[in-house]
Amino acid sequence: LLGRSPRMRELIEMVNTVAPTEATVLITGESGTGKERVARAIQEASARRGKAFVTVNCAALNESLLESELFGRQGADKRREGRFSQADGGTLFLDEIGELPLLLQAKLLRALQQGEVQRVGSDTPIIVDVRVIAATNRNLREEVSEGRFREDLYYRLNVIGVEVPSLRERREDIPVL
Repeated sequence: LLGRSPRMRELIEMVNTVAPTEATVLITGESGTGKERVARAIQEASARRGKAFVTVNCAALNESLLESELFGRQGADKRREGRFSQADGGTLFLDEIGELPLLLQAKLLRALQQGEVQRVGSDTPIIVDVRVIAATNRNLREEVSEGRFREDLYYRLNVIGVEVPSLRERREDIPVL
């Protein structure tokens, strides 16, 4: 994370404070502000450094593909591991979490609360040890009030909130960048 502005120093201090915890983190900020870089910095400063850092772009896939991507799929002759399982022991970064369909929000909430996932097509739960870091450019509080995002999931994700400032809020960092 580059920058010497007061806003960047605050952000770097927050990353160093958050990293040693196991808390779920919600990173907010405009598109292009470096939310994924912040998530990686948290991972690298944590006890999970050197372990898996798995990214899922929640806006890139339709609902059924996203469910399979997150939780995996069990077929008659073939099994596909989901991103939660791939991130076991490490960190799962859920980018654009505000785009997650309501049905999957309920399933994600269960995974966060129980620490287990269930592959599509399977009845067997899988225990996972995953730190979740989510990011969005949306105002999730507004999404909750409009009924487009589950309030319980919002509070489960926003245990620690980190806001990434835009470059216009820290112009003094332009020469450094």
